[in-house]
Amino acid sequence: MQNSDLVEILNVLTEEEQKDLLHFLNNSNSIKQECALLLHYLLRCLNQNEQEKMHREAVYEVVFPGKEWVENKLPKLMGETLAHVRRWVAENMALKQMNDLQYLYYLQGFYRDRGLEDKFWSVHQQIASSKDTLHWQTTQDFYTRFLSENDSYLFQSIRNKRKDDLNLKNVIISFNEHYLIGKLWFVCLLLNQNLVAPLNLDFLKETLIHDLAPHFSHQFFTKPLGQLYARAINLLSTEPSDNEPNELREFIKLLRANEKMIPPYCTILFENSACNYCTRCANKGESVYLQILFDLHVGRVNSGRIYINNGMISASELLNTIPLALRLQEFSWAKDFIETHKKKILGVMPSQQYYEFALANYLFHTKDYQETCRILMTSDYEDIQCKISGRILEIKALSERFFREKADHRVGEYLEDRVEAAILFFFRHKNLEATKKKMGKRFADTMKRIINAEGKRDVERLEIIQNDIAKAEYIAERQWLTKLVEDLMGKYKKK
Repeated sequence: MQNSDLVEILNVLTEEEQKDLLHFLNNSNSIKQECALLLHYLLRCLNQNEQEKMHREAVYEVVFPGKEWVENKLPKLMGETLAHVRRWVAENMALKQMNDLQYLYYLQGFYRDRGLEDKFWSVHQQIASSKDTLHWQTTQDFYTRFLSENDSYLFQSIRNKRKDDLNLKNVIISFNEHYLIGKLWFVCLLLNQNLVAPLNLDFLKETLIHDLAPHFSHQFFTKPLGQLYARAINLLSTEPSDNEPNELREFIKLLRANEKMIPPYCTILFENSACNYCTRCANKGESVYLQILFDLHVGRVNSGRIYINNGMISASELLNTIPLALRLQEFSWAKDFIETHKKKILGVMPSQQYYEFALANYLFHTKDYQETCRILMTSDYEDIQCKISGRILEIKALSERFFREKADHRVGEYLEDRVEAAILFFFRHKNLEATKKKMGKRFADTMKRIINAEGKRDVERLEIIQNDIAKAEYIAERQWLTKLVEDLMGKYKKK
């Protein structure tokens, strides 16, 4: 009994939901009295933690008092009761998710079926005018209006016994809006993915954008949501230019001005589009986009859109946000963000490990290299991104201590050991993403060359290393390596 589907559903209902379910069963003429008795008894046992009273014989006696045992009678009743409970669950969920527009649509359907023409057209007009009165509209809202227009076409056609071609035009317009809103959503998703990790799909511009081109004259694109989709697609489908990011700033300005007028899931999509575009430009050396990207992250944090599952954030949010804040020297904001989310990070590792990794990054950028090394020396990260970044960060912290703070020879020896370990790590891990592997391996190899050149105080060898860093297509921490080599060259030239 306790393992049945019926008991499993009843066990997760709240007290208020239990009352609603019993009211539903007690006031329905089509439901047997035995079903209500069965539910009353099972709920009482669950609420009072008396599951031992739920064995078949006890339940049978309650539901069929004084009657002889019939083998299949109780299982059949449970199956019938389960069907009623499932129907109640479905109706209850539908009512909870129904918005004002869907409510009007179902009301219109009732008036249509009853032949109440004046009331039908009154409600239909409310649905049609909702395009301008709703704060924001979902894909389902566009579909609901299409269904409403289709109903009006059928209603007039049946009444007049002829095809109402003028009204059919409105049906086509509504359907076209529903088609557009759906296709635009998926096109933006695909273009976002292509921006992060190029898919090499020939049809991205030739087919997707080409197919949408005839629709850009549609009235939908005069509305804020349509304008945002058009701008997003234009941004995501073109290569970043070397000009000032005016087009991106206009897109973000339009998004902020209409944030309350579009669905939250669309706001998230547009913010992700802007973030991905900024990241792509920043990776190409356009540093002006870094501040824009940081402002987007701050906006997402302040609005709460960064959060999932009751105030938790994903590990990727932490790993993307903190390095950016530190790079822009937003140290107080970064420290506050790290401490606020110390126990709220979701990923493949415990939240504490992500916290320590972020703290190590903060300490490095605030030049507490010794504490950075202490944290990283005792770490063993499961997250591959933390594992790679942690190794590189530890080498950087040891280098700062050895080259700039002039720590003793033991730090230099440990630095050499960690560089050799990193070279071996990138050589052995065959499953690493190719670009990350090349960048990490080139960084470790370059550090080994710098250490050897430093030992011989060879300025010419450092100049060669400097040129190789500049020419390298893939190398991690290019800017930091360049600065380190320049400082060492300057020091030896003075000597």
